[in-house]
Amino acid sequence: MYFKTTVILLLLLNTKPLVADGEEPHDSSLIALPDTCVALREGRSCYADIELSWQQTSIGNYCLRDATSKHIMQCWLRQNSGKLNYAFDSVESISFELINSDTGKIIASTQVQLQWVYQNRQKKRRWRLF
Repeated sequence: MYFKTTVILLLLLNTKPLVADGEEPHDSSLIALPDTCVALREGRSCYADIELSWQQTSIGNYCLRDATSKHIMQCWLRQNSGKLNYAFDSVESISFELINSDTGKIIASTQVQLQWVYQNRQKKRRWRLF
């Protein structure tokens, strides 16, 4: 039991570095940390506290939204960076988009992937007559 808990915690803490060594930061960025949510069984909801952070080179009016439903989660006026803590509760992966609220153009996007420790497998049922 201790081993399973350790594996799950290590998977949840698995994060990518913001900028690799020797690499220049991008002009626009939207990052979700952690970018993977691990559920115990396939088809079950996954719960995690996700930090969505973004940064732009120019100051402007920006909004963060759910890419599927186009629901606006939060907007920032005259900012070039921002953070949002999001309570992830889903049975599937979710994509997020950063948009310029003045033009409506998508500037950056990111995704929180969903993974399972155990996948559902159908049990083979063998019938016996005797």
